[in-house]
Amino acid sequence: MKIIKFAITMLSLTLSLNVSAATRYVSDDVFIYLHSGPSLDYRIIGTIKVGASVTTLKYDDSTKFMQVKTQSGKTGWVNNKELQKSLPAKTMLPTVQKELKQAQAKLDSIAAENDKILAEKIQSISDKEGLITALESEKATLQLTIEELKARNLELDLLQDTKDERVKMEWLLNGGGVLLFGLLLGLLIPFIPRRKKRQNNW
Repeated sequence: MKIIKFAITMLSLTLSLNVSAATRYVSDDVFIYLHSGPSLDYRIIGTIKVGASVTTLKYDDSTKFMQVKTQSGKTGWVNNKELQKSLPAKTMLPTVQKELKQAQAKLDSIAAENDKILAEKIQSISDKEGLITALESEKATLQLTIEELKARNLELDLLQDTKDERVKMEWLLNGGGVLLFGLLLGLLIPFIPRRKKRQNNW
């Protein structure tokens, strides 16, 4: 029997050590009552607002009440089911909303930056396309000019060849004329009367 009592005592001490000096938060009720003892039968000595943090001191396993110490230093008992380890949703909501707003603002900023980068890239592509179009137009103009120059060069080559032939023909005609003139002259000279020499009577 003594062993059983000792075991129960040790278990109670262990539980008390586990819950002592731990931080708990008042749950989502508007407030809870702080009692002078570990049950509802004890008088109310104050209230604790939702979200307030308290330090746990001792746990009563039979009544499921926890002795706590408030931030102001007041000590009392509250129902353990009205405490929780994390901040209640009602208290966390403004923080969550603020974080959500900040995250949304960051997303909007990123989206605006991405839109700006995209617009710059689109403009750059448009500028490059305009430059390519201008270069292609200039290339087409140059090719047309080259074709015209080729045709002009061919025409000049033909004129040069014709000129060479014409010069040769002129030389041939001139040479033939001179030769013909020489032949005619050679044929006519024998028929030209010569002046008789005067006889010298001396």
